[in-house]
Amino acid sequence: MNQIIEGEAGAQKASSSDVRRLPHSALGISLGIAEVANSWGLANIHFGTPAFIPEVLFAVSGLWWLIVMLARAPLTLHRIAQLRQEFSHPADGPLLAYVPVIALLLTIHYGPYIGSTAHSTLTLVFVAALALVCARLLSHWMSGELRLEQIHPGYALPVIAGSFIASMALMSAGFESLAFAAAAVGAFYWLSLGTIIFLRLLQGPQLPVPLRPTMAVLVTPPVTAGLAWFSLCDGQIDKMQIGLAGIVVLLLLMQLFVAPTYLRDGFHKGWWAILFPLGAIASYTLRWSISSPNQLADTLAWIALSGATLVLLGLGLATIRLSIPSGRRSKSPASTTGD
Repeated sequence: MNQIIEGEAGAQKASSSDVRRLPHSALGISLGIAEVANSWGLANIHFGTPAFIPEVLFAVSGLWWLIVMLARAPLTLHRIAQLRQEFSHPADGPLLAYVPVIALLLTIHYGPYIGSTAHSTLTLVFVAALALVCARLLSHWMSGELRLEQIHPGYALPVIAGSFIASMALMSAGFESLAFAAAAVGAFYWLSLGTIIFLRLLQGPQLPVPLRPTMAVLVTPPVTAGLAWFSLCDGQIDKMQIGLAGIVVLLLLMQLFVAPTYLRDGFHKGWWAILFPLGAIASYTLRWSISSPNQLADTLAWIALSGATLVLLGLGLATIRLSIPSGRRSKSPASTTGD
């Protein structure tokens, strides 16, 4: 575990020499906002909530994604060499998948506005980019250089949740066969890599403070699998969907006991890792409510949607406060007039 912390310190030192570039981990903000936006889009369909809410959230997500991409440009030979090193970073390497995954979420939303040809083309391009990122990550993970204690729940994002999101994107663009193939990839790595992630958490040691909020990511494989299955089955509720819902419920109950382990650490930017799972849960409960409308389903959907939105607002305010220099934040009127 010391190697993880040392690796993070090295990454921070490298980034301090070039402060104009934002790390890929900053894209966790965009990813979480995009999924909350998706849940508000479903709420607009089912409950008739204002349509401007998802549009504003998707715009914010896309703008932040673009800002980070531009901040990391240009792709010089030096930057390409840095990128190779980032793929092998034990903590942040999997986060490189944020780039195509967020692009796919944005393409799903904006696809109807840009025309079928552009929608299909962008979907295939971003799915191919995600496949290349995942292949590069897998090649490093299987090289023998990665140790079990360096793995964290964030490893579930690229090849598990990312594959299920790719499935939804392909289905929205009309590529049904490819959508089933992507879902099969997600299921395969959920069974294989998901087992390894649980084994790492069982064997210890405890995750370092910046990575503890990634425990919330454990719920994303079944939730994104359920969302993809809704997409593939045209919103029908079958035995597979009921089984996935059962897994989601158990993992959510587990979070009630796991959450205190990182709540007591106080706020840090790693907390943005919890927003995407919460947004995905809100989207999932809304899909259930749409497919099986009843009072209980609607109530659960509103609770999940409200919770994800409140967390988004709280994270935003806490991040702004964290960005204020500590000297200015602690300064009070008494300290300026007490002399």
